[in-house]
Amino acid sequence: MTKESPIYLKDACDDYLREPTGGKISAILHHGQKYSVLDFVEVLQSEITSKEDNMRLNAVTLLIDVTLQMAMSDAEVKVLIEFLCGRLSDKYNVIPTILTGLSRFVQEWKLQPVTVCTIAKEMFNSVDVQALHQDTRLKAYCLINDLLQKHLMCLKEGMGTKFVVNYINLVDGEQDPRNLMLIFNMTVKLLQHFPIDGIEDTMFDVISCYYPVDFTPPPDMEVPVTTEDLTSRLNNCFVASDRLAPHVFPFLSEKFNSSLMQTRMQSCETLKLCLSAYGTSCSVEQVTLIWNDMKQEIFGGVNRDLRQKCLEVVTALFAVLTSPNVKQKGLDPSQFLERVFDFCKEKLSYSEVKYLRPTALILISVIRSSGPGSGLVVEMCLPWFCEQYHTTDSDSVRQILLDEIVNFLTEMQADRSRANTAVKYLQWDKLQGIFLRILEDNELKELHSTALSGISEILNIYHLTGQNKDKPSLLDIRQVVTCVYNLLMSSECAEGLQILAVISKEHPEVIDTILMQELLAKVELGDNAARKILSRILTGSLLTLHSPRLVKVFLEKRDCEILSLLTTAISLQESPEISTLCQDSIFYPILDFLTQLAIKNEDIEKAVLLFQEFTIALFKNREREMDMTLFRERFTKNEQFKPFSCDSPATQTMLTAIYSAVLIFGSLPATFHDREMTASLDHTIMVKLAVSSPDSITVKSMTSAIGLLLNRLEEGQQLDDLKKLVFSEIERCTLSLNKVWLCVRACQGLVLRWDGSGAPFAVKLFVECLTHEDTHRETAALTHNILEPIYEVSEVQV
Repeated sequence: MTKESPIYLKDACDDYLREPTGGKISAILHHGQKYSVLDFVEVLQSEITSKEDNMRLNAVTLLIDVTLQMAMSDAEVKVLIEFLCGRLSDKYNVIPTILTGLSRFVQEWKLQPVTVCTIAKEMFNSVDVQALHQDTRLKAYCLINDLLQKHLMCLKEGMGTKFVVNYINLVDGEQDPRNLMLIFNMTVKLLQHFPIDGIEDTMFDVISCYYPVDFTPPPDMEVPVTTEDLTSRLNNCFVASDRLAPHVFPFLSEKFNSSLMQTRMQSCETLKLCLSAYGTSCSVEQVTLIWNDMKQEIFGGVNRDLRQKCLEVVTALFAVLTSPNVKQKGLDPSQFLERVFDFCKEKLSYSEVKYLRPTALILISVIRSSGPGSGLVVEMCLPWFCEQYHTTDSDSVRQILLDEIVNFLTEMQADRSRANTAVKYLQWDKLQGIFLRILEDNELKELHSTALSGISEILNIYHLTGQNKDKPSLLDIRQVVTCVYNLLMSSECAEGLQILAVISKEHPEVIDTILMQELLAKVELGDNAARKILSRILTGSLLTLHSPRLVKVFLEKRDCEILSLLTTAISLQESPEISTLCQDSIFYPILDFLTQLAIKNEDIEKAVLLFQEFTIALFKNREREMDMTLFRERFTKNEQFKPFSCDSPATQTMLTAIYSAVLIFGSLPATFHDREMTASLDHTIMVKLAVSSPDSITVKSMTSAIGLLLNRLEEGQQLDDLKKLVFSEIERCTLSLNKVWLCVRACQGLVLRWDGSGAPFAVKLFVECLTHEDTHRETAALTHNILEPIYEVSEVQV
């Protein structure tokens, strides 16, 4: 011991041992910074070896806390670690502190390899971990885990397999789920990094004894651990090393054949994980074992959930078999699939329809496994289904076969690699022949929908595989168009319309050549079926190409559906022919038509929406070309278009909504928001309609229009009158959604003028909405949306 103040060091340590506090440790370090570790050990020797447990505990704690804050040489660290390891055989109340101290040294100090191995050996030899309390056992496992985290290579090179054997003995018998979470993590590291040659079976026993996890966490558990947590970490152990494969697959097969459903389900999940992890190392026997278990359940089981799990295992199995990395020469995927399919066909040879679906499900699982897996089914199995369709005499079997063929196609178009494989191997002429013959046969109407689905899936496959010039044509497009068109002319069919819509985008020239002239002629004659077809296929270049003829048909028929087509054509702006629609001679007949539609009260909402869509599309296209003077005269001065001279409430509602539609669409050119036109509107009627109308479209249009009027009218008597009118109605009315809409839109209009005069009413209404018993969420939300912009431009304080 150094000669400077030895008495002080002894007195300071004694003082701490009588009453341990952190401040005293700092004082000891300050005055004893020139002392060595051996000095502290010598000063504390009698206390460390005391017969009193608490005295030994305090002495060890002091030694650890002090030395962790000292600068020590490698030799001193080695001496201290050996000293602490020698105390691991102490009483149970001292061991936790020593374990915690050793963990801190492992984490915070750079230890020499020999010191690392010393800690591990003493842990294994001196501590009976399973005899300790749960918390202390966890500290022991944490120390081992720290060693693996920081010094894995030292342990591997210094102890090798001996470390694994000792680890197995250390954790054997552990049951507490909190400790098992850490044990499973450490086991993964050992399996991945340590040699386990000759002890694979023992290592497997360490993890398999916990399978399957059967644990329900108690409600008072401080650190919650769920069954899912334990299962996930245990599964990580199973997939950590392919050296466990000879043990894993027979074990999981045994669990799969358990009488407990949950065990069977869990074994399927683990099987999938193991196949994905090291399935390419499987032997022929292991693959056969898995297949035999799965096929038995798929064909003979009754639980749908378990069957689905088995099918997922089949997908994982064939993903392995078709992998280019498969190591076993005996695992030829085509030969194995042939064996599988031969088994399926053997089942089907008994003419039992119930086996068709399981067989198809197995093949779909193979398709899902990979592109090569999909190719095997396409090349080896699908032709058999087509052949069976032609040879069977049973309508029910034919329906099932056709359904499964379409299901195969659906799975192939779900993934690009599968689709590419399908394009390469599938016998498209045979499939097309089946589908088109069904569509041409009126006696097979019950199969028409399935056949159309099949054609649709083929189109999807073709689209997914890209525009490859070397790609074969999967369908005779002309024949498909003709066949589907004939079907649609005799009966309604959404799938058929969708097919023609897809073809019109991909092959517009075919549609134009085969259908357009005939369809337009039928539309001119008033054929509803032709009009429906036209509305679905007339897009893009076809629409712009034929728009002049559509205008002619509209002027003759005054048909809303044709007007919708014209509106789409205007929006597309793809062709100079669109300018034809911008002539006043076209626009005003359309305006007349919509107005008359409203006056007749045929369909007010539809007329409003059509007008809005058409007007927006037209003015977007024309920009400044619109003659606003002519439009104003037509729309506001002609008595036919003044809604307030009409007695019909429906007409008032409709035409006022049209006024509002003109005003509220900000996407229109600025020149369209004409001040003279807005001044001519009857504000009193607009406000009354806004407050009293039961029609939501009218209310929203009216309130938006009023908000814009408040924003756009010039300062003067007209603006003042409108403000008084709006706010008197707001104060007079009882709470309603109409009132809220009017208040919000009016305030928005005023706020946008940088005028805060609407703010008090918005605040008042907002408070009323929140406290009123009939408050709706929408009411409060609408009102709240106006408050933030009001705050920014107003001095009102809420």
